[in-house]
Amino acid sequence: LLVVIAIVAVLVAILLPAVQKARESANRTRCLNNIKQLSLAMHNYHDSHNTLPPGYVATALFLGDATPTGTRFRDPREAYQNVQNLGLHGTSWMFHILPYLEQSNLYELWRPDYNVFGNSEVLFDNGTQLIWRQLGYAPAQAEINAFYCPSRRSKIDNTTTFSHNKYLDTDAPQRLSTGIRGGGNDYVGCAGSGRLFNPQSRSVYDLTSEQIQYYSAQLLTPTTNFNQLSFNTGIFTVNSSVRFGDIKDGLSQTIMISEAERFEGLRVPNQRTVDQVASDGWAWGGPSTLFTTLDGPNKKLFWGYAGSAHGDIIMVGLADGSGRTVTKSIGLPVWQNLGNISSGIPVPNF
Repeated sequence: LLVVIAIVAVLVAILLPAVQKARESANRTRCLNNIKQLSLAMHNYHDSHNTLPPGYVATALFLGDATPTGTRFRDPREAYQNVQNLGLHGTSWMFHILPYLEQSNLYELWRPDYNVFGNSEVLFDNGTQLIWRQLGYAPAQAEINAFYCPSRRSKIDNTTTFSHNKYLDTDAPQRLSTGIRGGGNDYVGCAGSGRLFNPQSRSVYDLTSEQIQYYSAQLLTPTTNFNQLSFNTGIFTVNSSVRFGDIKDGLSQTIMISEAERFEGLRVPNQRTVDQVASDGWAWGGPSTLFTTLDGPNKKLFWGYAGSAHGDIIMVGLADGSGRTVTKSIGLPVWQNLGNISSGIPVPNF
C-alpha cells in the first residue's frame, strides 16, 4: 500500500505542473481573445461614430465663489450627492462599447439622466434605488466576461481577495463603494506615455480632484484644467474623441488596450495609509479603466501602469484591431512610444 501511495504521489508531482501549464496556456488564449473582442468593438464603435469612445467623460466644474479661480473636471466622487443633470459624467470607454459586445440590453438599462455613480449603487438614496432594487443590481454592477482575465478571476469577488478598501495584506483592486457587488474589470485603455495619476492623492473612490495630472512632471492643482502634451498623448483621455486618422504613428504601432496592473502596494515610509492599489469598475473612468506607458509592463511599480497574471508577458490590443503578447523585457523607449498616437518616433519591431 505504501508503495502504491508513493507511486501516486510521484505521478501527481509529475503531472500537476503539466496540468497547471496547460490551464495557463488556455487562459492566455482566452485573455488574448478578450483583448481582440474589445478591439473589434472599438472598430465597430468607430464605424458608427467616426471616432473612438472617450476615455473618461467629465463635465467641467467652475471653482470658487464670488471670484472663481479656474476650472477643472468633475470626478465621480464630486457627483456623489448631485447625480442628476450630469448625463454620462464619469463613464469610461468600456461603457460606450457595450452595444458592440452584445450588451445592448444592459446599455438600455442605463439611466442617462444620472451619472456613473447613480447607475452604480443598488441602495442609492435617490429615485433610482427603487429601480435597481427591483432588478437586483444596478447596470454598472453587471458582470461581463469579456472584461475579466481568466488567469485572475471571472467576477468581482466579495471575499477577502477582491473587496472594498483593502489595506497592505492583499493585491486586490479597491472597489469604488461598499455597496458595489459586481462590475469589475482587468483591462484598461491607453492614455499615452505621460504622467497620468497622482499616487499621493489615492482614495477609495475612483478619481479624486487632484488625481489626474498634467502629462508632464507638474501636478494638476484643483484650479487647473486637465492638459496633455502633444508628444505623449494616447488614444483614451478625458473627453477624448480620437479618430483613426489622428493616430499618425500607425495603427499597428499604437497600443489601444492592455491588461491592468494588480499588485501588493508598498507602505509609505513612516505612515499608515490605505494600500495604493488599482481601482475596480468597468463603468468608471479614471484609474479603473486607464493606464500609462510611462514605465514598463509587469514591473509592479504603480497601479497606473500595465500588468498581467501571465508571468513575464502581457496581452495588448493595438489600434489596428490585432492582439498580441508583449514581454516584460521590452525596451522602455519602445513601450513608451507604443502608447502615443503622434509622437513621430518610429517604433522598431517588438
